[in-house]
Amino acid sequence: MFSNNIIYYIRNMPYGMLWNNGESDQQDRGREGMSQLEKTERTEEKDTELRRGRGQGRGRRMDPDDDWEREYVRDPSKSTMYYFRIYMWLLTYLKPYKWQMVLFIVCGLAISLAQMSIFRVLQYIIDDVVMAGNTARFKLIVSVLIVILLCMFAAMAANNLLSRLIREKASRDLQFDCIKQLRLLSFSYYENHPVGETLSLLNSDVQAVQGIYQRHFPSLINNALLLFVAFGFVVHMNAALTLMTLPCFLLYYMVGPYLTKKSSFWGKVARDRRTDWNRKIYESVTGLTEMRAHRSESWDLQRYEQKHASYNESQQKQFWFRGFRMLARQLSSFAGMMVMFIYGAYLNRIGQLSVGEFVAFTMYYQMLNRQSSQLISIFMDQSLLLHQGEKLKLFMGLKPVVTEPEHPTLLPRVEGRVTFRDVTFGYGSRDVLNGFSLDIAAGERVALVGTSGNGKSTLLKLVDRFYDPQHGDVLLDGVPLRSLSLRQLRDSIGIVFQETYLFGATISENIRFGNPEATDDEVREAAIAANAHDFIMALPNGYDTNVGERGVKLSGGQRQRISIARMFIKNPRIVLLDEATSALDNVSEREVIAALDRLMKGRTTITVAHRLSTVRDYDRIVVIKDGAVAEVGSYRELLEDRGWLYQLETNVPEDKRHREEAANENGPLAVGLRKPNAMGSRI
Repeated sequence: MFSNNIIYYIRNMPYGMLWNNGESDQQDRGREGMSQLEKTERTEEKDTELRRGRGQGRGRRMDPDDDWEREYVRDPSKSTMYYFRIYMWLLTYLKPYKWQMVLFIVCGLAISLAQMSIFRVLQYIIDDVVMAGNTARFKLIVSVLIVILLCMFAAMAANNLLSRLIREKASRDLQFDCIKQLRLLSFSYYENHPVGETLSLLNSDVQAVQGIYQRHFPSLINNALLLFVAFGFVVHMNAALTLMTLPCFLLYYMVGPYLTKKSSFWGKVARDRRTDWNRKIYESVTGLTEMRAHRSESWDLQRYEQKHASYNESQQKQFWFRGFRMLARQLSSFAGMMVMFIYGAYLNRIGQLSVGEFVAFTMYYQMLNRQSSQLISIFMDQSLLLHQGEKLKLFMGLKPVVTEPEHPTLLPRVEGRVTFRDVTFGYGSRDVLNGFSLDIAAGERVALVGTSGNGKSTLLKLVDRFYDPQHGDVLLDGVPLRSLSLRQLRDSIGIVFQETYLFGATISENIRFGNPEATDDEVREAAIAANAHDFIMALPNGYDTNVGERGVKLSGGQRQRISIARMFIKNPRIVLLDEATSALDNVSEREVIAALDRLMKGRTTITVAHRLSTVRDYDRIVVIKDGAVAEVGSYRELLEDRGWLYQLETNVPEDKRHREEAANENGPLAVGLRKPNAMGSRI
C-alpha cells in the first residue's frame, strides 16, 4: 500500500516535470554531456557483442548491468565515525519515545535475568534435590520456578508490546518525514532527479532502513542484555572455568565477523539480483512480439541466462560464506565444550564444581555462544543498511530553492498584472534569460514565441514561482513574487500543460481537482464551458467514468478539455498555457481552442506557442531571442515590420530577408497575399 501511495504521489506532485520545452532539453544535454554518450556507446557495444554471440562465459562479470558490488561496498574515503553518525541520526527517530525505550530495556533486562535464573534453579534441583535426595525442597524450588516463569512471560509480553509500538511509530515518522521533505523541495529537484530514483529512495531505501527499528535494534538490545547477564552468571558461578573456555569462545571471532559480513553482503546482492532476474522474465514475456519480429530470441535468451547465472553465483557465494561461518562457529563451540568437559571434570573431582553447576554452566556457555553469534550478525546486517541510511540522510538534508517568505504580503485582490523586471535566469552555467523585461497588463493576452531554448517555458515557471530569478524580479500587481505567499500566488494561477496529467479516478473527481469544494452542478458547468460535456455524457458512466491510469481511456483532446474544465472550476486570475494544443489533431485543436477562448476572457493570459495560427488574435506577441525581448506587437504589426516573427512565420533566413527588403522597393508584401501553409501560417 505504501509503495502504491508513493507512486501515486510522485507522479502527481512534480508538475514541473511535465514541461516540454527546448531549454529543458538543452539543459539535460548540457548536464549529461559526453558521459551519457559514452554510456550509450558502451551499452551498444555490449548489446552488439551479445547479438554476435560473444561473451559466452558464465558468472557475475558477464552481466553488463551488474554493478551490485560497487553499490554495496562502503566508500573507503569515509571513516567509521562517518557511518556511526549516520546510525546515530537514524536512531534520533527513537528519541520521541525515550520513556518507552527505557521500559523496553527494563523489560529486556527482566527477561534476561529470568532466563538465566531458570538455569540456576535447575542447578539447585540437581544438587539439592536429585543428588542430595532432599525432596522437601522440591516444592519450594518448583514454586520459585513458576514465579520466575510468570514474571518472565509478563515481561516478554510487555517487551513485545513496547517493541511493536516503538518500531511502528519510528517507521511511520521516517516515512512521514520523507514525504514532508518531498513536498518542501523545489521543482528543480524533480527536474534533476528521475522519478525512478525518488521511488527507489522512498520505497526500497526507506523500507530497508525501517528494518533497523523493526528488527535489528530491538534484537540488538535484547541480545546484548542477555549476553551480559549470562556472562555475569558464569563468572559468578566459576571464574576459573570461565577463563579456561574464554579463548575457545573468542576463537570464532577471529573469522566469524568477516564471514558474517560476507554472507550478509551476498545475501542482499542475491535478493536484488533475483529482483533483476524477475524483471528480465517480465521483459522477455512482454517483449516477445518484438523479439520474434527481429529474430532476437537467442539474444534475449543470452541476456536471460546472464541474469540467472548472476543470481546463481551470488546465491552460491552466500551459501559458501554461510557454511564457512557455521563451520567456524561449530569448531569454536566444540573446542570450548572439550575444554569445559575436561577442566570441569577435573574441578568436580577436586570438589570445586558440583554436577548441578556443571550442567548450568554448560547451558550458559551455549547461550553465550548463540547470543554472541546473533549479535555479530545484527551488527553486520545494520552496517550494510548504512549505505541506504546515508542516501536518506543526504535527501533529508536537501534545502528547497524556493521558500515561503517569513512574513508574506497579502494582496487584497489579485488583479493579474505581471511584470518582469530585468530578469536573468539560467540552468547551471548557461543563462537562458538575459535582462528580460516585460509588463503585462491585467486581462491582457500575451503570446511568447521564438525558437526552442530561448526561455519561453522558463518564463512561465518563474511566474508560478517554480524557480526564482537569479537577478531581477517578477512582480504580481507590483509586489515581488518572493514576498507573496505561495498559497495565494498559486491559487491565482491556472496552468494548462502540453500533456495533461489525469488521476486514475472518475472524470468528476479529475475536474474537481481544480476546486475540491466544488459542487456537482459547478463541475457540470465547468465541463460545458470546456466543450467537454457532450463527450462525457457519451461515455458509459458519464461523469462517473473512470479515466484509467493517467487518463489512458481518453484521447489527447479529451484530456486537454478536462484540464481546461479544471481551470474553469478553479477560476484563476492568470492563465498560463504551455503548448496546450501542439500535440492535437486539427479537429481536437479547434475544440480545445474554442474552450480556451472562453477560459481566457477577462483573465491575464500568457501563452507559449509554436503554432502562430493559434495566437494571431492575441493582444501582443512577444518574440524572444537569446533570452531577451526581440520585438513586441500585434501579429499584423510584426509581420509588416518583417522582423523576427516574419522570419519564424515564413522560415526565411535573416540574410535572405535583408536581401528581399533591399530588393523590394514597394515595401513588405501584404499579409493577405501569402498562402497558408500546412500549419495554418501564411507564407
